[in-house]
Amino acid sequence: MEKKNMPTEKTMDKMEQVLKKIEDERTVSLEELKSAGFILAANKSFGRVINKTHLKELKCSLKKYGCIEPVSIFFGAEYFEAYPERELTDLNDGDKKYTKDSPEVPEVIFVADGLYRIQAHLELLSEDESYKHTLRFRHVESGLPIDDWIRIRNTNNCNWDSKDYSRYIAAQTGYEKSNLTTAVKWQEELKLGEKYAYTILNLSDTYKKKMLSEYIEAPDKGLPMVLKGVEENIDRGERILHAFRVCWRDIPKMVRNSASINMFIEVYNACGDSMKEAVVNLLVLFFTTLDRTDAESVAGEKDNDGKVRLLKECWDKFSKDIEDGNLKAEYERRASEAEKEFDDLFGEKEEAAVSEAVPAPENNKYHGKAIYQPNGKAGEYSGWACNFYNGCSNQCSYCYLQKGRNAKIYTPTPTLQKAFKDEDDAVEQFGKEVLRNLSEIQKHGLFFSFTTDPLLPETMGLTAKAVRTCMENDVNVKLLTKRADFVVPFFDYLSAGGGFDEGVCKKHVAFGFTLTGHDDLEGNSSPNLDRISTMKQLHDRGYRTFVSAEPVIEPKTSLLIIRETLDFCDLYMVGLLSGEKDYGKGDVRNLVDELLGLPGKPKIYLKDSVVKMLKLDRSTLPDNFVESDYNMFG
Repeated sequence: MEKKNMPTEKTMDKMEQVLKKIEDERTVSLEELKSAGFILAANKSFGRVINKTHLKELKCSLKKYGCIEPVSIFFGAEYFEAYPERELTDLNDGDKKYTKDSPEVPEVIFVADGLYRIQAHLELLSEDESYKHTLRFRHVESGLPIDDWIRIRNTNNCNWDSKDYSRYIAAQTGYEKSNLTTAVKWQEELKLGEKYAYTILNLSDTYKKKMLSEYIEAPDKGLPMVLKGVEENIDRGERILHAFRVCWRDIPKMVRNSASINMFIEVYNACGDSMKEAVVNLLVLFFTTLDRTDAESVAGEKDNDGKVRLLKECWDKFSKDIEDGNLKAEYERRASEAEKEFDDLFGEKEEAAVSEAVPAPENNKYHGKAIYQPNGKAGEYSGWACNFYNGCSNQCSYCYLQKGRNAKIYTPTPTLQKAFKDEDDAVEQFGKEVLRNLSEIQKHGLFFSFTTDPLLPETMGLTAKAVRTCMENDVNVKLLTKRADFVVPFFDYLSAGGGFDEGVCKKHVAFGFTLTGHDDLEGNSSPNLDRISTMKQLHDRGYRTFVSAEPVIEPKTSLLIIRETLDFCDLYMVGLLSGEKDYGKGDVRNLVDELLGLPGKPKIYLKDSVVKMLKLDRSTLPDNFVESDYNMFG
């Protein structure tokens, strides 16, 4: 923040005190701002229409907990320097406007984010004498244009939905196995609707969203049984869902359709209590062995009632057949075949994910203790990579490391791989493997890392030592991270021991940032907005930067992120989420069309997941759409 942009004229002691606090990156209260003579203003042309329901909910929250997040502000002088043609509206007097020429500009504070909080706070002060909470403000230090900051902030921010509540409760309850934790897992891994998930677990439609908020408000009452469940029924639910997945193995969208569970419950409820366990077993066998032609017919019905009707007709035939011992044996044989088909279909995806984290030698590819040649999706990032650690403290919900076979080696904090005695041994082994493969690594560069974030506080020290070795041997390095807070400590590590040449570092080191626009899915990672700010800072400093727009969560959001970073990004890598996420082909097609029309023709690599989905021919793409072996170092 430059002094020239600060309101230093017409100040009193109080104003100087407030400015000093802001300079020191501290928060200030509403009372302090008003007392010092500052004026709160906003650009009403960009404001949202007041949502009375949201305002009411916010007032309840403020009254109970206070404001847990400061209001984000810029100085009026900063705003008008960036946008001299605009005007701001006084929040206290809607008829009063300010322009760049207004004498009050030094006292104007532009509210960039938090208008709802201000309004809710002021209404509570006038309505409720018992309300004593304080509203606090923080100056934004981003490096981004103000409009860009506001757009990205609002893209990244979203109010909690039921999945957010579920994840929060699951983390707080401590239950390793409950209906809640199981439903959360199904939602995240298979994109099941929450109501659908609980219906499978309870074999009844008894789940209500309000149960989540009621528990958060009164946790002492404990989880209701609908959310808690019992282990026996959870195991049953997992068997049922697996049968649905096998049944609809070649029609994945039907796994998330309620027709299967609706039919299941109808049959289950129609039998006596003494028969329920046996009926569950038969229904599991029925869905596992459903004929492919019948499955297609069911899926082709326009409405769920029609789907349920056809399923029950198939069930009636199955029930008669199963009474014949020979036919029962035939159905069990079919079940084995169906399970194998399922494993063949979805085992490939699991193997692809495993290859990213636990690479194995293939086609005579090199595989050392630290350095190796990755396969599959990882190989699209780099021909050579280095892994020192397993596990990651970012805790992203979509992380492939936490799923399938990868979960066996995953830890919530980075752990040095067992191949190394300690970090010194890791550095020694790394140096030997660099020299052993030097010519190839010099040609292709080295990527960090697929089994952790290389710029975590726990990992960056060893990463820095490895980068020093690479710089000394003219090896180009790409570091991919979801952190924004590494710059100072990482360069301190690089310069430790002396002899650090930043010119050489700029020549050989590129910093990459995974940007999805979804802070809500990325656990302890730095906010996307902060990553963008750090990326710009490093690019302005002279470093090459790249963006991993993988996974694309929402094509529109990814496109926004890309547009916002065009001026300080040297390469974009765009890929879809692994697993069973349904993308609208039109949305992905539109994303690619928009990428084709970006100004300046930035370098873009479309990962195979995009190319295969849209059946693209890479040879027909413009020259700025590069191959996986593109050398961003020139």
